[in-house]
Amino acid sequence: MHRVPGMKRWWLAAIGFLLLAALIQFPAAWVAPQIARVTNERWRVGAVEGTIWRGHATIYAFNRASGQWYPGRGVQWRLLWKPVVRGLLAAQIDFDDGGRGQLAAGISGWSLSGLDAALPAAQLAVLLPSALSDYGWSGVLNTRAETFRCNWARPVCTGHIELAWTDAATAQIPGPPLGDYRLRMTAEGEALRFDLRTERGRLQISGAGELSAGKLRFNGEASATGEDAGRLEAVLRTLGRPGSAPGRYLIEYRETQSVG
Repeated sequence: MHRVPGMKRWWLAAIGFLLLAALIQFPAAWVAPQIARVTNERWRVGAVEGTIWRGHATIYAFNRASGQWYPGRGVQWRLLWKPVVRGLLAAQIDFDDGGRGQLAAGISGWSLSGLDAALPAAQLAVLLPSALSDYGWSGVLNTRAETFRCNWARPVCTGHIELAWTDAATAQIPGPPLGDYRLRMTAEGEALRFDLRTERGRLQISGAGELSAGKLRFNGEASATGEDAGRLEAVLRTLGRPGSAPGRYLIEYRETQSVG
């Protein structure tokens, strides 16, 4: 009679090891539809190899203007064991170009830590609100985040993400790249606040905004410099209104996000 509890523990341990073994061997292809769902079919994962424990894939971004999918960075991952004892499923993510980060998920939410990666602006731009995502963005975004956390049940997040955007450009403004910019995003509860400043470039812009309760807003001031300043200033006149000094324009953007 005294052996029964011990047998139960043995069977529970055996079942646990079997489930763990099944998880390790679970095909990585299972991840692909989950990423498509989370990104509202704006990202897809192709050329998937390996298992959930260790694998490699290529991220594709959808361009609504052309209706085509474009390949981006290759990414590889491996499961981390230490967070499992805290009830977290965590993975080390490494990009083919050397970028890296750690992604973890638990019952209450998910987190991103140690992120340091350079990604094409066009691939990240497809995740922007609908109107902004169609501007034809280009350049490279060097993205860094020490820790960024969000809950599953409610859009409550904490943390900072900093992006250094080099050779920034948009199809809406012809000519050479606009410049280099730094964008810092801070999550505070249900609001995501951000500020933008110019490092260098022919388009000087600074401002701040917020995404909260399904509403996106941005207020800033912009001016043009360089040899083709006249052409760029003509564009600014259509985008904003006269600012605090000649040649400076107030830029205001408002958009309400649709649900679903």
